[in-house]
Amino acid sequence: MSSTRPEIIVHPKSFPPSDLQSRTYDVVIIGGGPAGETTAAGVIRGGLTALLVESELFGGECPYWACVPSKALLRASEVITIANMVGGARQRLEVLTTKYGEPPKPEVNLEGLWERRDMFAHDWTDDFQVKGMRSIGVDVAHGFGRVCGVKKVAIKDWHSKEEVEVEAKHAVVVATGSTLIVPSIEGLKDSAYWTPRDAVSAREVPDHLIVLGAGAVGAEMATLYNQLGSKVTLISNSLLPKMVPEVGETIRESFTKAGVDVKLGLKVTSVSREGLNIKVFLSDNSMVEGTQLLIATGRRARTTGMTLESISAATEGAWIEVDDSMCVKAVSDGWLYAVGDVNGRALMTHIAKYQARIAGHAIVAKSKGTYDSEVRAKEWDKSVAKPTGRAIAQSIFTDPQVAACGLTPAEADLMGVKTRTVSVQMSGPGTWLHADGYKGWAQWVVDEHDRLIGATFVGRDVVDLVHASTTAIVGGMTLEQMWHVTPPFPTMSEVYTTLSEAAETT
Repeated sequence: MSSTRPEIIVHPKSFPPSDLQSRTYDVVIIGGGPAGETTAAGVIRGGLTALLVESELFGGECPYWACVPSKALLRASEVITIANMVGGARQRLEVLTTKYGEPPKPEVNLEGLWERRDMFAHDWTDDFQVKGMRSIGVDVAHGFGRVCGVKKVAIKDWHSKEEVEVEAKHAVVVATGSTLIVPSIEGLKDSAYWTPRDAVSAREVPDHLIVLGAGAVGAEMATLYNQLGSKVTLISNSLLPKMVPEVGETIRESFTKAGVDVKLGLKVTSVSREGLNIKVFLSDNSMVEGTQLLIATGRRARTTGMTLESISAATEGAWIEVDDSMCVKAVSDGWLYAVGDVNGRALMTHIAKYQARIAGHAIVAKSKGTYDSEVRAKEWDKSVAKPTGRAIAQSIFTDPQVAACGLTPAEADLMGVKTRTVSVQMSGPGTWLHADGYKGWAQWVVDEHDRLIGATFVGRDVVDLVHASTTAIVGGMTLEQMWHVTPPFPTMSEVYTTLSEAAETT
């Protein structure tokens, strides 16, 4: 599907591959999103030359279609909600409501909201991103990149269809991200549905939005459009399934209270569009009729057409398997890397950047001949990722917010790790001052050696609390050590003291 904003030019004509002054670089990176940009910056710092190739807008999914615009859209309602929970601010809003005859709860101004979103998305132009890359010495090219041989990349211009071949002296990096999985449902193809790209770039609020999929994206978009006044129906097998079960239960209760119709354990059997309305038929023989359908049913690797099969690497949507330096396992001689979503390890921007830093250090070390002899011998070397899954943090901007890192008890059990959980309600001066009647909870997962291996926080404005737990997990900290980490008073981070005290009796 295309964006609901027709003025967006997804394939700019600037910087065509035919304008490249060189056909040889130390490193060629396919994909100009956060992973590609970070890799390019890293190898440049290491003294190498780099070419960054992007088929759409430099910057990738995150600044235009995902993390940044979605959070810009969600923030306005968050601010109003918190203001209504703080004495003094609440009364002022009530006065303004009475004075100007607005609804009892102040609504978001849509034009102001779109304007702020558009500002953060740079009006869907990549001039800012390109300027940043070129300013540090990275060459750039707009076009579709594919691996056409050992250390060789062909770049096809979207407009002229001309293809230019470039060569990498040391490494080729695939950083093409992921793309939406569109389920095979009868009638869906012809239903004019929304993708997440449409949902975050729209300038309209559907009367009734039906959301298919309740992972992070589906849950956030259900939150957003419910706050903007849409009737929302959320359909999925489960709600936020990668989190501990208590998270799904909490968010479901919040959704129900807010008027979102949550339908779990159901599948969509068919879809039909009739004029402005869309009908969604479910596996229990019921039907939901709305004005728009958003598909948020997961992602797959964006590798279609890259001819990676010619070098025995995974392609056509399969995740590319890599080692802990992000080097592709299927390719000999260690010249091909895959960073970010495309390797399937963890589909998050901050993890993509982390992997890119790892790959950049590894490529530079190999170019200097120090990788095997010096690099891998160091326990905390910057060219080798720590075990995945044990410290990855994620934040979900529902209402309430969810933040988690490390392992859930179920994940630990699958790994044969014995655990216990420590769960507390968030209370104390910090939370009381933050908002009147604040409600939230936190949970630690602790292994048999009393080391912290997982954490979850649920409540308004909790997303910044998770980093301290992430740090503790990476550092292998025990509860005994955490006892001596004192949070400042009075802040919401005092929940760490509450968790430490509860751990003594749990």
